[in-house]
Amino acid sequence: MNDKFFNEKKIDKEIKDAREKMDNGMKDAHERIYKGMKDARESFNNTRDALGDKCDETAKMLGEREEQVTEKIRERPLEWVAGAFLAGMVISKLLSRKE
Repeated sequence: MNDKFFNEKKIDKEIKDAREKMDNGMKDAHERIYKGMKDARESFNNTRDALGDKCDETAKMLGEREEQVTEKIRERPLEWVAGAFLAGMVISKLLSRKE
């Protein structure tokens, strides 16, 4: 065959170079994907921790408020029952109004 059209060593080198480029590209893509997933996981963990802290803070605040309300009700139970009754009557009237 004519060496001008067919050079086996040249073709082998081009194939080898193409494989190296492909392998490097795949390695780079894998590293970028892994880094992106790692960053996303870290961001998720930070957000989860912040929300957990906020939930703990809110639960503590609600517990304190519950204690305050319970104390107020114990001080004046009749006023609170009457207030709840009147609030129920007002809500009942508002919901039963015909337009």
